[in-house]
Amino acid sequence: MLFVWEWKENGERFMESWDKQESRRKAKLQGLKEKIYLNCVNIDAPFIKAFSLAHILYLAAFFMILLAMFIFRDFINIHQVVIGRVMFTISILQQILLYSWYYFETKFDLKQALPLHICRLSAIMGLIYLLTGNQMIMQVLFYFGLYAYFSFFMPSRINKIYHVSGLSYFLNHVITILIPFFAYFTTGWTPSIRGLIVSLGVFAVYWFVALMVNQSTGGNYFYMKYRPVPALDKVNFKTYAVGNFIFTVGLFLIGYSIFNFFV
Repeated sequence: MLFVWEWKENGERFMESWDKQESRRKAKLQGLKEKIYLNCVNIDAPFIKAFSLAHILYLAAFFMILLAMFIFRDFINIHQVVIGRVMFTISILQQILLYSWYYFETKFDLKQALPLHICRLSAIMGLIYLLTGNQMIMQVLFYFGLYAYFSFFMPSRINKIYHVSGLSYFLNHVITILIPFFAYFTTGWTPSIRGLIVSLGVFAVYWFVALMVNQSTGGNYFYMKYRPVPALDKVNFKTYAVGNFIFTVGLFLIGYSIFNFFV
């Protein structure tokens, strides 16, 4: 009887110890899930700061990919169909990733989730170009895509690269910048003055639509609400709006000149 009693007590202690270990394992797993969610998924995750380590990581990855594209330009030209399909597939996956995340995190909140940031529009134009080869689409994509460079150097409200929105941001902006070079390597395409003028007209329509949507939803499309440079927060809206257009004209002219001079 004593042996049976001791065996029973040992069994109970073992089960109690097992339950405690199991509880600790579940708590650790739950803590890990929460950490992953907060850092990689949560819409309120902290943004990176300009020229922080996280920002430098973005820049380094971008320049490495851009450099690789120039180094392997002959390979890209030879295998342009396959490369085009790869870029198209990555762009589609990026779109699915971004808008699925917005759906699950915000139930597709219209003030954030619409494709009305200029680089989101550029991503859609990139898909259209890769699908159709339309040259005027390429012109507008190139000029709109110049803002992707600006976004890389002056990140505004961007999460770290391992966050869902950060990864989406990186893929979106890199492909937006790469597609014009892909078009140049494979078809000899170059930006034109006519394309610049058309792009300015499209930009004016885009800016007005973004303004209307911002006013109706409280959104921040084209960074009209949360401006990319803190010093601009003190500028009144009319001055900021005029400055947008002057800056855009200058940016388009500089982009046209640099591409045609160096490339």
